[in-house]
Amino acid sequence: MIWLFIALLIAYSAFIHLYPIKWVKARRCKELFEPPDFYVYSYEFHIHTQFSYDSLGKPEDIKASMSAQDIDYAIITDHDTDAIKNFCDELKIIAGIEKKITDKDGNILGDLIQVENLKVIAHPFKEKYRWKLSRDKEYMFEMINLKDVLLDNKPMLFLYFLPILLTFPVLKERSLSLLQKVIDIEKYAYAYLKEGWDNPVIGGLDHHVKIYIREVGMRFLFPNYKHSFSLMRNFLLSKEKIACAKELINAVKRSLTIISFLSKPSLVWRKGNRVFVQTPYENSLIFLKGAQKNCFEGSCASTQLKDGVYVIYAYRYLLRIGRLYLGLKPMFITALEVRKDGDAPT
Repeated sequence: MIWLFIALLIAYSAFIHLYPIKWVKARRCKELFEPPDFYVYSYEFHIHTQFSYDSLGKPEDIKASMSAQDIDYAIITDHDTDAIKNFCDELKIIAGIEKKITDKDGNILGDLIQVENLKVIAHPFKEKYRWKLSRDKEYMFEMINLKDVLLDNKPMLFLYFLPILLTFPVLKERSLSLLQKVIDIEKYAYAYLKEGWDNPVIGGLDHHVKIYIREVGMRFLFPNYKHSFSLMRNFLLSKEKIACAKELINAVKRSLTIISFLSKPSLVWRKGNRVFVQTPYENSLIFLKGAQKNCFEGSCASTQLKDGVYVIYAYRYLLRIGRLYLGLKPMFITALEVRKDGDAPT
């Protein structure tokens, strides 16, 4: 009986490390590319505090978590109020509002986040909040909502719960990184393209603190902001230097955002119809999906594409056996419009 238990434990351990897997034909770029000059900034989006009816977190907890995870900026989006603005640091934090859009009969037409002149379609793949209004490009699109995508894959979430619970006291955020395997970025890439979206994309945490205990010398938050920050962040590739949070908003509207699951940025840029990708790791699997489909293996990729909208995403893999890639973890995802005219990071 004990040997059966040990065998099952070994099989379970192997599975959680080697899954997900992909069988794919990927080519390798042999040349290295020099990226254009742009600044890279990290920022978090779609965060709730005590000013939302369903969250208990405080502004000071967000600031502490930003420092712990080396995040440059945070955009706080409480439900139906921007009261957090009275506690914001203009250099690092800015306030927005999340609100449901309804018709005269109270039917939900979508969920909108507004941060000054930035408008974001939130929860776009959640049936309750399906966007029924204009798809004008003035709106950004929350391609990944961290809370939604984790809860959307409950079987996998349950599968990884036990090893996270057992290893968290020792490994902390490293154990939580197993949750990233639950995020099926390919599913959302296909949904974005299938539904015909061409709006620029952004990643939101939708973080709510549900348990908050504070005593002398003790502070406990669940879930903790720093844990969400460690799982996902946005990287902004900006031609211009940004000095404060308010400048960030205009830059987000003009520049490309990379939704990243790593603390190190991956870079994506284009020159006319040629797209370039550069990641921090050699064991990368890079996909470009749209009017054409391409797959590359290695730390960089480059290809000429037809005009159109493409979703670009990448994984790190643990082991490769021929065309079989095992132990995939998402690295990043973004969307890009390719056209003949112009050379730009976007």
